[in-house]
Amino acid sequence: MSDTLKSLPDRPLRQQEVTALNHADAFSLVVPVDREEAVEADTREPVVITERVILGTDDWVTGLVYDGGWLAVESVAIDDPDEERFEAMRDCEAAVADYDLD
Repeated sequence: MSDTLKSLPDRPLRQQEVTALNHADAFSLVVPVDREEAVEADTREPVVITERVILGTDDWVTGLVYDGGWLAVESVAIDDPDEERFEAMRDCEAAVADYDLD
């Protein structure tokens, strides 16, 4: 998991980065929990970003929050993705939503 955190940019993810992670072989799912409008610093173009995301593989689901760096606020190991992934996602989503960014 620490390698995953190190591979993420040190900032909230842009929507196209979430999409790219969803297509990566490393994850079976990547779900943004929130989205907000921002302005790209270099180009001044509007961009959609997320500071809260859920990552999943066939072995685990993790809820991440960007708070000056990416933090894993919940991680759930799963043995059977077909039966356990949904509950693991709900647990991670609740933990991510409860994390206070203020």
